[in-house]
Amino acid sequence: MRKLLASVLLVATLALRLQAQQYTGMAGLLHVPSAEMDTIETLHLGMHYLPQDMMPDKMLFEGEKYASTNWYLSAMPLKWLEVGYCFTLMKFHKNLDVRSEDVGFYSKDRYFSLRVRPLREGRYWPSVVVGGNDVWGQRDGDSDSFYFRNFYVAASKHFHLSFGLVGAHLAYRKWIKSYNRRWNGVVGGITFRPRFYPPLRVVAEYDGEGVNIGADCVLFRYVQLQASLIKCRYPSAGAAIRIELR
Repeated sequence: MRKLLASVLLVATLALRLQAQQYTGMAGLLHVPSAEMDTIETLHLGMHYLPQDMMPDKMLFEGEKYASTNWYLSAMPLKWLEVGYCFTLMKFHKNLDVRSEDVGFYSKDRYFSLRVRPLREGRYWPSVVVGGNDVWGQRDGDSDSFYFRNFYVAASKHFHLSFGLVGAHLAYRKWIKSYNRRWNGVVGGITFRPRFYPPLRVVAEYDGEGVNIGADCVLFRYVQLQASLIKCRYPSAGAAIRIELR
């Protein structure tokens, strides 16, 4: 019984240190950045399904938007630095030949993300992170796409209450392309980890256009799952493997 209790406490303690992944593979909420960061020397390898509503308006095939998936690899080489590589599958003709009638996800939009934490959370102040997605990247045959390019500054503060851990998150985000401006400005959200099961995190956020709700969970310390409803309507989900390098 003591061993079982010790194991439960260990998992709970670790879960409080593990931060769930945003759709880009970087630590965050659902569609909103935060100032949370994972532990040093960790890798995340995963994928995330993006409904049409999360896709840039200019990412079209024959004039129509489509749902897609992100595939990513992110790392925490330093306790204040997170870097990531992501690609989004794009619908196109096979072999990029417009004469081909074979249509599928044959193209990719590739980009890198970066997050730097100049201020770590303290008793009386929040953590602060400055970051960006698509800070450098390209699509097949096009180095000027930057569909997901945005920069932000985010702050996060957590409160230990009798029933669980509550997080308050606020950010200012600027998307570079005008067709993504609906996600510009002040964004943020609330997170909650219940005391009886800390690996579970419930999220509610405002992404500049609408309210999203979801939840994520860390299983067996190495598996991270997330599911959400964008605008409380469109399903989105992802999974990642967490690898500790030390």
